[in-house]
Amino acid sequence: MSDIAAALLTHRPRSTITIAASAAALAAAWLAHGLGLLGALTAAGIAASYAAAAAGAWRGVLNGRRGREARRTAADAIALLAADLDAGADPSGAIAAIETDWPNGAPTATERLTAAWAVAAELGAPAAELCRRLADHLHEDERSLSRISAQTASIHATAALLTALPVAGVALGEAIGVDAVAFLLATPPGIACLTAAMALQAAGLVWTKALIRSVGVEAA
Repeated sequence: MSDIAAALLTHRPRSTITIAASAAALAAAWLAHGLGLLGALTAAGIAASYAAAAAGAWRGVLNGRRGREARRTAADAIALLAADLDAGADPSGAIAAIETDWPNGAPTATERLTAAWAVAAELGAPAAELCRRLADHLHEDERSLSRISAQTASIHATAALLTALPVAGVALGEAIGVDAVAFLLATPPGIACLTAAMALQAAGLVWTKALIRSVGVEAA
């Protein structure tokens, strides 16, 4: 089931996110129908927002994984190309040999290989050495990205914890008999609190992404 959802997010992201948000909204409205029309509408809106955000975040994770795999595949292919050229293979044949396995999601590697090949053709530089250095550089880029991922793991964990804490707070309120769900979904002050909480969560996620980007820039 998760593989199907991942495929849909990859090939039909907008439709998949829309369907997920709509399904979540309908389910939430049905569960909250006892709170009246206002409560059902509020629950539907909140569920749709979080479902769309979750689907978008999952799509980002999937894109990141595909990008890493594509970059690794491209680096390995360039290293193989360098080895073939070193062994005296025909350049056109060596390029054709890696084209079949060349990934679609590695535009940077494609541009660098094209530039290296142009330098070799125009200036007479050794193509095998240029390709070897390019492959080493791409592999080093991947190692740097892995180090960045390890450095930002705690930031991701903190963001996930802060996102889950409001839900835990509402559940605790229900457990002690405060009737927090009815207050938040079916009263104007509660809806105002929900709106403020969601705005703060969004700001926190933006801040988290900025922190992660800053770590990547410093590492670069």
